[in-house]
Amino acid sequence: MIVKITIVLLAALLVTALLRRAAAATRDAILTAGQIAALVVPLLTFVVPPIEVPDDSWGGPLVRRSAGRRAGGADGGPAARPTTVMPALWLAGFAVVAATRMRSYARAAMLVRRAQPHGSVWLSREIEQPVTFFSRILLPLAAIHWDDDRLRAVLLHERAHVARQDTLLGVVSDVVCAVYWFHPLAWLAARRARLERERACDDAVLAQGVRATDYAAALLDVARGMHRGFGVAMAESTHLEQRVRAILDSDVSRRTTRAARAAVFTASVAAAPLLAALTTLAIPLPRSGEPDLRGDAVASPFSERIGAPDVAIAVTGPDAAFIATMQKASTIAPRTSIDFVADRARWALGRVENGRLVEPLISSLRDSDWRVRAYAAWALGYSGDSRATQPLVALLEDDVWRVRAMAAHSLRHLADPVAADAMRRALSDDAWQVRAQAVHYFAAIGGSRELFETMRRDRHMAVRAAAEEALP
Repeated sequence: MIVKITIVLLAALLVTALLRRAAAATRDAILTAGQIAALVVPLLTFVVPPIEVPDDSWGGPLVRRSAGRRAGGADGGPAARPTTVMPALWLAGFAVVAATRMRSYARAAMLVRRAQPHGSVWLSREIEQPVTFFSRILLPLAAIHWDDDRLRAVLLHERAHVARQDTLLGVVSDVVCAVYWFHPLAWLAARRARLERERACDDAVLAQGVRATDYAAALLDVARGMHRGFGVAMAESTHLEQRVRAILDSDVSRRTTRAARAAVFTASVAAAPLLAALTTLAIPLPRSGEPDLRGDAVASPFSERIGAPDVAIAVTGPDAAFIATMQKASTIAPRTSIDFVADRARWALGRVENGRLVEPLISSLRDSDWRVRAYAAWALGYSGDSRATQPLVALLEDDVWRVRAMAAHSLRHLADPVAADAMRRALSDDAWQVRAQAVHYFAAIGGSRELFETMRRDRHMAVRAAAEEALP
């Protein structure tokens, strides 16, 4: 969900940046739509039906990359479990931000109540610059001494705020900041939206025939507030320089129709249900972390490497095709630091006896060194020889999960139906690596839909992804 919210807010900010020459009202509509979408996407997730992302789209590769990782944390240990600390921390942050903004609105309501009506506006001794609060326009008491040009410019600006209902839009920004107080993009979008609302009202003033230089001068004259107080202040100091530059820039577009703003807003918000519905491969979320893999979960991936030397072997004898396959594999450059394909192949070639390789490897499955058992099991998967099936099945009971996983991997490639019963038991192995290979095995020999549906509920995403692939 945090990823989806990030996408929504980032998209709104990026589109706004790309449309820097468009009317400010258009950019404001995009930012407002993004903020509203950020609020409704989590709610829509429980309403709209899920849309399964195809295997070859962005969801698929993410699952593939995750599938090759260990179930534990960064140190190889068991994955961290959810805790009640996070909800409590979020609630505390939400309460602080919400209380701060509520206090600001309460203060604004008190100031409005104490202000004195003066025609269509209210005068207050407690403010230093014009402010709009919902439908009320508050002016400082000194405004009664302003000249007509300045007063006209100020009122045009504030009435534009009222017409656009900018105070209500500010409430939306504040709610987003309270809900996502931990997300920097929420605060950035709110700040940017305030600027665009001010610039949209500046554009409305210039559209009434006020000269840009005169309006810029009037804006500077009333810019006395040093911080944001409440409501919509006319000359917020943090945005003043940007607004003056935009006012004096004759190349900036200033006109946008209400219909255009509505169309932009509607199109942006309409994307929220689609984003809320997206899910990766429709694979159920894990309910718990992977358990310790029979005590060896913390073993380093490098502990499996034997470090076999190059050997020159004649491709002859009854296992010539198998030997040729290993020779080809021995020349493959490692793709990563834990890619041991070439090392395994060189080791296997060192076991060739009189043109035979299958039998020596089967004998190596009983070696006391688990690395030897794992290497031999891997190589036998490429032999295509059914004599390896039963010895590999026996290896599914090995105490080391890496050996069991390698045996399951090779049985998958051999696809011998004789191993079906043993591989069915492997579907409940402690190690997800073994369970995933067992699912692939049944996909190769034609397992039942019921089996794959059951494995779609496995606790590890790699196993669920394998089952999802196997379903017709």
